Amino acid sequence: MTFIVSDKAIKTFKDEWALEQGDSIRIYAKYTGGGNDAFSLGLNAHAEPIDPAITKLIGGYYFFVEKSDEWILQDKILKVDSNKEGIIFSY
Repeated sequence: MTFIVSDKAIKTFKDEWALEQGDSIRIYAKYTGGGNDAFSLGLNAHAEPIDPAITKLIGGYYFFVEKSDEWILQDKILKVDSNKEGIIFSY
């Protein structure tokens, strides 16, 4: 499991989310409903790591995934990006 964060996403976190250098952003699994893909990813700004599986300093922000959520990214590379609608994920 690993992840990358684009420069466009970093700019969105700074300009639209009003985050400051050194802030933490949690990437987590969230339940979205039934069907084949009942889970998706979410972001929680200003969260503090409790038991992180991975933490990365990217663009001045600490991104992390807790051990309890690492299963959703098992054997995957996550890309966090941004478009006109906001933050997007691909993996």
